[in-house]
Amino acid sequence: MNRSKFLSTCALPITTDQRPGANCHQPTGTQQPIENERSRSSPEATMSPWKTLLAATATLVTLLAAGATVETTCRAAAGVDARVDGAFCVSELSKHRDSPGADAWGLAKVAANLGVNNAGGAVREAEALLLAATTDAKERALLGQCRRLYFDSELAFAGAYDEINARAYAAGKEMAAEAAALAQRCDGVFAEAGIPSPLARRGEYAVKIAVVCTAITDLIK
Repeated sequence: MNRSKFLSTCALPITTDQRPGANCHQPTGTQQPIENERSRSSPEATMSPWKTLLAATATLVTLLAAGATVETTCRAAAGVDARVDGAFCVSELSKHRDSPGADAWGLAKVAANLGVNNAGGAVREAEALLLAATTDAKERALLGQCRRLYFDSELAFAGAYDEINARAYAAGKEMAAEAAALAQRCDGVFAEAGIPSPLARRGEYAVKIAVVCTAITDLIK
């Protein structure tokens, strides 16, 4: 081969599509930019951050929309029943996994489910206190009564959920009211004995969530 022609061929610019004179020795510095350019133009390198950003934005929009639905529903519930604690309603319903995107029917069931969880927690607390060495005989007797009352309250809230789910709204509201009344009876047991109830906050929660459940049920069209 003519030497001048070979050198001329090696001097041609190297691109990703055409590499004449590939056997020519090239300085390291002339190859590295080509690799860097390839990495910069890689679809994975340029699209991945955008996909991540779009996914994060979509998630945020979904969460904001869910929050607006809960807030709107709680505000409407407070409008039909003055007993509804709006801040409590929003705070508690927003914690539940079934709340995002739920309508009034779905949120009424969420409220009933929260009542189930609270009553079940009261049962477990009562059982723990019954086993505590610091609990005297009188307190054990009272806690035994409360354990049974909250067990029944748990069943009543579960019944409220089932009735609302079946769209038997009147029956669902009755069950929610019964669940709250059973929880309040525990407080009454301790009050009659002149002892502060260790489950008082459970009773307060039961009444509040039952009111929320009933008020939201009244919003269902």
